[in-house]
Amino acid sequence: MTESPSPAPPLSRWWALIPSVLLPLLAIGHLGQDVNWDLQNYHLYDPYAWLHDRLTLDIAPAQLQTWHNPALDVPFYLMASAGWHGALIALWLALPMMLALYFLLRMYPLIGADQATRSGSLALALMAATGAAAFSAMGSTFNDGYVAAGILGGVYLLLRDDSAGMRWQICLLTGMVAGATAGLKLTAAVYCVGLAGAVAGTLVWRQLPRQLSALLLGGVIGFLLTYGYWACVLYRLHGNPFFPYFNQIFHSPDALPLAHTDLRFRPASLVEILLIPLRLLRTNRLYSELLLRDPRLLLGVVGSVALYVSTFRRGADTAARLLWRRRVIAGFFFVSLLAWAGQYGIYRYVLPLEMLACMTAVVAAQWLPLPRPWRNLLLIFASLLVVHVTVHPKWGRVDFTRPMLQVRMPVLSPDSMVVISSESPLAFAVTALPDDVPAISIANNFMRPDRCTNLQADAERRIAGHTGPLWLLRGDTTSDDDGERIAGHSYGLFASGPCLPVVTSMARLRLCPMQRRPVPAICASATATTGR
Repeated sequence: MTESPSPAPPLSRWWALIPSVLLPLLAIGHLGQDVNWDLQNYHLYDPYAWLHDRLTLDIAPAQLQTWHNPALDVPFYLMASAGWHGALIALWLALPMMLALYFLLRMYPLIGADQATRSGSLALALMAATGAAAFSAMGSTFNDGYVAAGILGGVYLLLRDDSAGMRWQICLLTGMVAGATAGLKLTAAVYCVGLAGAVAGTLVWRQLPRQLSALLLGGVIGFLLTYGYWACVLYRLHGNPFFPYFNQIFHSPDALPLAHTDLRFRPASLVEILLIPLRLLRTNRLYSELLLRDPRLLLGVVGSVALYVSTFRRGADTAARLLWRRRVIAGFFFVSLLAWAGQYGIYRYVLPLEMLACMTAVVAAQWLPLPRPWRNLLLIFASLLVVHVTVHPKWGRVDFTRPMLQVRMPVLSPDSMVVISSESPLAFAVTALPDDVPAISIANNFMRPDRCTNLQADAERRIAGHTGPLWLLRGDTTSDDDGERIAGHSYGLFASGPCLPVVTSMARLRLCPMQRRPVPAICASATATTGR
């Protein structure tokens, strides 16, 4: 295979910008307003708690996710609390995916060289915007779009370096971008490992130590810039800068000594990791709570292999810069895929690779020995076929409303306390409580009466010592019924009157007045006071 050393064809910035903006706009218009479980559980509550100084007033109303870095969600919370229309908020939430698409389309001519065409870029944009992870992320609060934008932006920085290899300054900057992204959302850390694979994949061994050192230094700087403050907050409150995660290392008494990692979807062996792209060809729940099907990872594996093999079939006029760019992409793809599968296996988190897989597949398809018009026609048809067979998980959408967030609580006296005993996502309703009314969780995916941590003991003591009105916030699910039974059995909390409706735009909730009967202490007598 002989390739021209001439610069990539002039696919302009404007040509990349148009589908990057248009396709997400069409997607959010079709999908509607986001009401996913995570949004109701913590994307509203976490920034609210930080901004309203409730980090010590409340106890775990957003369950395990109560302590996530709230920085990314602050603009969303401010818009929602200000009464913005849901469509305007969805537009804001779609911006990261627009940026990720733009970076991807700007990479395409750098990798495809003279084979990159406008029809190829359109096929790429269509495939990348409609993946099982990408399409669901459009206009949502999952924040996976931020990861895609930050990581693909970092890869783009590496590729556009005009030197014969990667300058250490570019590696430093790329590391800062990736580290900052990981600081905002910790699940992006696997792609920092992938970037090391991208640098090593170039096979320029003499420069490798300096490049990897610069990448690592930049990653640490970027991570500290976006996570350093929050790490200090968590360490001051709980003695663990990643609380409650990695507590098997930090041993905070406020949580069990566990990693608190979701292992439901993580493959059990290397063989299972290798089977992931094939298993995604059929509709299943192996890597997601909801049904999905997507051939893109398999296409990405095939495309990345073809991309890497092509770098060893060098013709006399092949540009050296093009070769290492392709090695960068292939190295990043495979190392990131292994890191993601080994750590999570959760399909939502593979979004950057899902998008990148579309590019490697498009580039590989354009090497088929067909006339260019036929190749272009084949690409468009193939992209439509991929879109057709994809099954997107339905995370929860409704028609756009104004305001997007509506929560009307009954009037509560200042000496009230609200108790939550449920694994349902109820914390969004806590944002409507008066600032001096605490929300105390006693049973959820983090808190349990039989888990005698300091936080559990603190919840027990505060409920036992409360002399004002007690209310139970609950919904209509079986989890809430079970939670109310736990409240009665373990805390002596029983209904003392009819429940009052909590009017919300997301779920049917109610506040139930409770009275407390004496019960033996479970945790308070067995743990030291936390001094909260």
